[in-house]
Amino acid sequence: MSSVWPVRGPEGQAWAVKMLDTHHTPAGEGAALETWAGDAWCASRVVRLIDRVNDIADIPEALLLERLDAGRPLQDHPDIDAADAEIAGALAALGAVEAPAGVRHTTVELERIAGAIREHWAEAPVLPARAVSAALATLDAMTEDPTVAADRLLCHGDLHYNNVLRDLDDTRWVVIDPIPSAGVREIEVIAPLRNRWEDTVASGDPDRFLARRLDRLSEAAGLHRTRARALAQAVAVDNLLWLLPRDPDSMFVPPYSVLAGWVD
Repeated sequence: MSSVWPVRGPEGQAWAVKMLDTHHTPAGEGAALETWAGDAWCASRVVRLIDRVNDIADIPEALLLERLDAGRPLQDHPDIDAADAEIAGALAALGAVEAPAGVRHTTVELERIAGAIREHWAEAPVLPARAVSAALATLDAMTEDPTVAADRLLCHGDLHYNNVLRDLDDTRWVVIDPIPSAGVREIEVIAPLRNRWEDTVASGDPDRFLARRLDRLSEAAGLHRTRARALAQAVAVDNLLWLLPRDPDSMFVPPYSVLAGWVD
């Protein structure tokens, strides 16, 4: 969605410029970074925003950020348990603050997902009806629940291991690249679960391994485990209905196939 260049500040500081591509609508990344920077628990975990400008030279949003080590993502951490602990700690911190005004509510995305499932299932019913029905039941219940709509806690939206980088001083792991929303924090577990599939395969029992990781992430980040599991199943169904007819060799088909089977 964006392009990023390394730049130098007036005193030689290592910074980066991130510009949203012109055909994308700003999702509120700059506002989310500012919100997290104002909270002491969050500030050290998220990339530092130095400045931002909207609607300049046809660029919807331009961000000036601290530069991180692009060659050291959490994806490459040799210990999956330690990597999950970093993700869970970040989710716990970043999800403890209110979303700024103008950030869309997560239920908007859940409504879109439900519509996509119905459309793509009608076109190509490539999954068991039971899995599709379970996904739609979860999504409809969430979007119709007034207590869910009232939740305004800030969500990252795409917190997987390649969106956590080491800082240049090698002192901390830093979260980047949010697609922020408000509420329904349990959706945050899906991005890490679909990544590092090689670790899942190496476990010898993908279903059990992913279930254990979901439990660990949910507990450490203060998420509702049953809701997180149901949302993972629903989002997996949505993605598989798109991928299987169009890109069956996608790297995400194997993990989503496990998650789609979580029909309790």
